[in-house]
Amino acid sequence: MGKKRLKVATVLSVLALGSITLVQTPSATAATGIIPLSQVLNIANPALDGNWNDFDILTGAINFVLKEKPTSAVAVLADGSVALTAFAPTDRAFRNLVKALNGKFPYTEAATLGALAKLGATTIEKVLLYHVIVGDPITSDIAITANGAALKMAQTESVTVKVLGKRIYLQDIGLPAITPKVIMSGVDLNLGNKQIAHAIDAVLIPTL
Repeated sequence: MGKKRLKVATVLSVLALGSITLVQTPSATAATGIIPLSQVLNIANPALDGNWNDFDILTGAINFVLKEKPTSAVAVLADGSVALTAFAPTDRAFRNLVKALNGKFPYTEAATLGALAKLGATTIEKVLLYHVIVGDPITSDIAITANGAALKMAQTESVTVKVLGKRIYLQDIGLPAITPKVIMSGVDLNLGNKQIAHAIDAVLIPTL
């Protein structure tokens, strides 16, 4: 087995988790709007472009999973009646993940999404659900006061909030451990609704 295949196989083994469960979190704040994140992120019509700071690859990954697995729990992002918080990796974050897997940066967003698709729908599904917390939305105002809090993700593992000054980090327990930073210019997307999102600069990786 070549080095490239070995590296991908290692990552796949790290991502090979059990069944997926949506876990309700304690109430954090009241929100009544029912616009789903799928509408805000334009999941129905993603446009792969040259802007690495938006969420085209995330929406493409969601579409890929739902096409392969129509009953996937990822569909919760399109149900505005289900309260949740999502940490949304930017296109650049996914590009960096592909670089970590393959040893080089993909030139385009389409190439990035294509590289991710090779991991398979089940793996991508687990990664996506590792970015979702089901329960009343956690706004940035709440997160900034939650240093040390453990967030149980929809994929069942937990991520710890780390606050340094006015910066919010997610302390991943995965292998390799990473600490995505919340992009403060991209917080509270879809605020006022039951589903909100915060942009992050790296992709969280679930573990066994």
